[in-house]
Amino acid sequence: MRTAKHLQLIGQSGVTIIEVLTAALLIFLGLGAIFAMNTQSLQILRSTRLLANGSQILQERMEAMRNHPWPEVANAQALAKVMQTAAPSEAELGDAHLIEVVTVSIPDTPGTPKADNSSFKLRRRDGNVDVVQSADLTAQPLLLVEMTISWQEKQETKQRQLRTIIGRTGLTRSGIFGSAFGRPEIVSNSTKPTP
Repeated sequence: MRTAKHLQLIGQSGVTIIEVLTAALLIFLGLGAIFAMNTQSLQILRSTRLLANGSQILQERMEAMRNHPWPEVANAQALAKVMQTAAPSEAELGDAHLIEVVTVSIPDTPGTPKADNSSFKLRRRDGNVDVVQSADLTAQPLLLVEMTISWQEKQETKQRQLRTIIGRTGLTRSGIFGSAFGRPEIVSNSTKPTP
């Protein structure tokens, strides 16, 4: 049989319910912090993925413009038809309400007056392309293309931009001929043109 002294020792070696509840609370607080960090890291990962996809769409659009014939790039109505086709990476932005804006203009060159109708602007939203400002720049040798893509992420609008110059005759080893962006050709009687 157990004695009173033996029962008294057994009671002293156990833990109280308060200690158990305190330990459980600390464990749950630690797990809650881990889950909160996991949720935040998933949101950052999604935001980063959307930014990368936005940049990818801009690159795909720019390469598509470079691959099309000059009359389809330098005319607002023709470029609107080209832009009706979705970019390959567009599906990855799915529910982000994607808006693409393309502005094509004549780049400023020294000593050349700026024409009145020197740019056009297109906007693509939900697969529909609208011509905001129309022009036909097919006679121009160079075009400055500015693309902006924006989308909704939670209650915030995110955007990416890309600017480049596209030439009708393309780039050469010495730059773009006949423009302020390349080296001019120097012709003398005794030497050949320098590249």
